[in-house]
Amino acid sequence: MRGIEMRAFLQTSAILLLCCASAGCASGPPATFDLLSPPTVGTLKPLSLSLVVSEPTAPRAFDTDQMIVREADGSISYVQGAQWSDRAPALLQTRLIRAIEKKGYSVAREGAGVLGDLSLSTEMSSFNLVPGAPMQVEIVLVLRLIDTREGKMIASRTFQNKVSVGSLAGADIAAAFDKAISELTPTIADWILARHL
Repeated sequence: MRGIEMRAFLQTSAILLLCCASAGCASGPPATFDLLSPPTVGTLKPLSLSLVVSEPTAPRAFDTDQMIVREADGSISYVQGAQWSDRAPALLQTRLIRAIEKKGYSVAREGAGVLGDLSLSTEMSSFNLVPGAPMQVEIVLVLRLIDTREGKMIASRTFQNKVSVGSLAGADIAAAFDKAISELTPTIADWILARHL
């Protein structure tokens, strides 16, 4: 077996030792990690058209607090001994809101009682680990900006990012997800504001 193939084999084998596809294979409570960035301090400017950020939609397997591993054949397993502090779509929604707030503008969370002029819809196409040498975090998001007054889509774009994972420890996996999101969300916020202002 060639060197590259051997490294990929060993990496995948190590992941399988940390993952479980069925409940009950982990012993003890899992370590819990969040993806939340601190809120922006100070006064935020309102947008000329109010924007409501919806909770991202995701396939059922992704709508969970578990860290997901997706193989090349599409099969899914979960990292054993580590989990998110909330469902992944809820954590991502907060990161999108805070990314816009860091640009100095206020937006509303869906369900907060604000009837926005515009709505940001996000589809989580990928939010998972990808086995390999090296193992990577993969995030693929399809964003749609919708004019809720006229019921039409203003713009749509797919954003994606991959970040290598330092080790198979839960903390390193969480750090890789955080880095991938931190690199994506400023670009997403700029894209939204460029079509809004």
